[in-house]
Amino acid sequence: MSTMTPVNLMIVEDERIVAFDLKNQLQAYGYEVGATVASGEQALQRIAEIAPDLVLMDIHLDGQMDGVEAALEIQSRHQIPVIYLTAYAEDDTLRRALASRPFGYLVKPWDARELHATIQMALARREIEVAVEKSELRLKLAMDAASLGVFEWLPLANRLHGDGHLRALFGDRPVPLDESRECFLSRVDTEDRERVMNMLSATLASDDPVRVEFRTVGNNGEPHFLEAHIKAHPSPKTERRIVGVLQDVSERHRNEEHLRRSSVVFETTAEAIVITDARRRIIAVNPAFCQISGYSEQDALGFEPAILLRAQRQGLDYARLFEELVNGREGYWQGEVICQRQGGESFPAWQSLSVVRNLAGVVSNFVIAFSDVSGIHAAEAKLYHLAHHDALTGLPNRLLFDDRFSQAIELASRQQQQCVLLFLDLDSFKVVNDTLGHSIGDELLRVVASRLRGTLRGADTIARLGGDEFVVLAGGTSPQYAAELAQKILNTLSPPISLAGDNVTVSGSIGIAIYPDDGKDRHQLMRAADIAMYSAKAGGRNGYRFYAQDMAERSNQRLYLEQGLRRAIEADQLLVHYQPQVDLADRRVTGIEALVRWNHPELGMIPPGRFIPVAEESGVIDRLGPWVLERACREALGLKDATGRQLQLAVNVSAREFMRSDFIPVVREILLRTGFPATALELEITESTLQVIERSVEVLRDLKSLGVAVSIDDFGTGYSSLSVLRDLPIDRIKIDRSFIHDLPENTGGIAIIEAMVALARSLQLAIIVEGIERPEQAAILLQLGCQSGQGYLFSRPFAHEQLLVLLANAAL
Repeated sequence: MSTMTPVNLMIVEDERIVAFDLKNQLQAYGYEVGATVASGEQALQRIAEIAPDLVLMDIHLDGQMDGVEAALEIQSRHQIPVIYLTAYAEDDTLRRALASRPFGYLVKPWDARELHATIQMALARREIEVAVEKSELRLKLAMDAASLGVFEWLPLANRLHGDGHLRALFGDRPVPLDESRECFLSRVDTEDRERVMNMLSATLASDDPVRVEFRTVGNNGEPHFLEAHIKAHPSPKTERRIVGVLQDVSERHRNEEHLRRSSVVFETTAEAIVITDARRRIIAVNPAFCQISGYSEQDALGFEPAILLRAQRQGLDYARLFEELVNGREGYWQGEVICQRQGGESFPAWQSLSVVRNLAGVVSNFVIAFSDVSGIHAAEAKLYHLAHHDALTGLPNRLLFDDRFSQAIELASRQQQQCVLLFLDLDSFKVVNDTLGHSIGDELLRVVASRLRGTLRGADTIARLGGDEFVVLAGGTSPQYAAELAQKILNTLSPPISLAGDNVTVSGSIGIAIYPDDGKDRHQLMRAADIAMYSAKAGGRNGYRFYAQDMAERSNQRLYLEQGLRRAIEADQLLVHYQPQVDLADRRVTGIEALVRWNHPELGMIPPGRFIPVAEESGVIDRLGPWVLERACREALGLKDATGRQLQLAVNVSAREFMRSDFIPVVREILLRTGFPATALELEITESTLQVIERSVEVLRDLKSLGVAVSIDDFGTGYSSLSVLRDLPIDRIKIDRSFIHDLPENTGGIAIIEAMVALARSLQLAIIVEGIERPEQAAILLQLGCQSGQGYLFSRPFAHEQLLVLLANAAL
């Protein structure tokens, strides 16, 4: 320490004369004596007050604390150097004094110059120590700031010394550390351990600094990444050692991994990403941007995105959007904009725009991400079309039609005009669909829809409501135009349609309702047109009818029948009557035909010709048919013919029942439940049912395997061919009553019967004739070769109880 600055000393001496003399000597050399005390206790009390640069301490003092004890306290608390001035120099005293690490030891009496020199050397030593302490403090603060740990490895001693921030490596163990290399390596991840060992060995043989990175085994909760900078140095005894620093770089690794993932996302995402500077100039784009926009990265750099892509925001200024984001709180916007590719093609883009600010809150970048949503728009358009159009025919469906219907009514109301609705239902489509199959039925509907499109004006709307129902809407027209349009539609439908190699002819029944005469809203008009359509069907089909008020009453009656029929089965209102079938030669009863009757609680006995069509159209036949078959099997079981055998039972089956996938299982189950012999059961089906050859063959063969016979009902009135009869396992044909009602007067009818008999014989089919009412008819039919018959000539249909009485007679 420089003598130019007054040195402040403290004297601790219990002899006052010695202390006074010492003070004078020191002041003579220019020292300043801040305090003179006589005991260690006093020295500890005053030292903080005067903060001396050095203490001159006698060892033997008054009081309980001697000089060595006082010096130890001063060193511990205040780090102030102490010089002993004592008359004692025995070994025990010297050892105790040495423990306090004094800066000098003078034995009384001393020379003044010797004292001065000792003080100067002590002050110089202290100055050096202070510099070292400051340097070490700076190093420690720097290591704390960088979270560094320092270590030294002595290979010959195989010791590792460490200090500082080593928590990532050593966990909660205290530092400084002193351990073997093996202990150090045990904390290194097993996959990195060999590499670290090799790096330490290689560093010993080199003078170059080395950087090595490794993972820990997770002593501190989870594995950490550490980075070590090491270098080999020669030690004072020529032994080389390695000194280095360690830093926990786990956070840096996580950030780098996050950046790598972000980079991968940036490069591989299908969404275009654009990064601009604060002036909105493009500084980076990803590959998806180039693919979507057609611009390369070099083409895009330096441009404003709004200018490059010619971006437009519907109804708003796109360029102002950036200013709004900068001034707004959220700094984020997303929405749809219209952009242009490099070739000038426009495309819709769903865009997200974000503002990036630096730590000072100043805008530094804009990030724009967008995707081409042309495909989404196309899919939405397709979904809209699917939602509003019939998938089979492509015509508008009920949803779209209702919307246009409401608009047409509103327009007609404002302009005080008429609006016409035509309701078209194809005649006998259910038969075609059930017999020829659904795929053929679908093709028929597509052809019909195509024909209907060509009959309408551009302003007219045609829609398919479902099944075989179509509606046509014509605005601003008259009843005369509606009639002409209806007839045009019927004429369009009349040409045969080629389906699966066969020509199928369809017709339609059309109902017409007019706004505002027949209804004020679309619900009323739709109901009126529907009622008029059913009136056209009831009038013979293949025609059209305008709605009239009395039609509603007939429609209500039909609905009344349908709803009542649904309840009739549960309410046990249905009966089965039986009409005998006889041998024309001897009039013996050979069988019976089951005929369903409806005993309505209000309308009385309703004939089947009135409710069976309703059952078939409404689908009630699916329940009615099995009910009739089971009731007839139960009631006919045990009835005998003249030979004592089970009487044959004939039951009609509709085309809808015949084509159901569960038809055969239902028949089998009924036979099992009732115990009726399958060989005594005959099912009657119509000719139209047999048009689906493949399906018919399969069902008929299954019936044959059960032992059930099959006959063709109303033979000669429907569609049939010799190939159909030849290929199908049919047992009998039933000639329709229409061919015999005017026999024997009609010679043409006789020729037809002769042809049918010849056909049946050639195909080895039995014949039965229905509707025989006169004896001469029975005689001529027997003469022509018909074996069996039924009709009022022999018996009317009777209930089961009456049938039992009838069968008691030997013949009819």
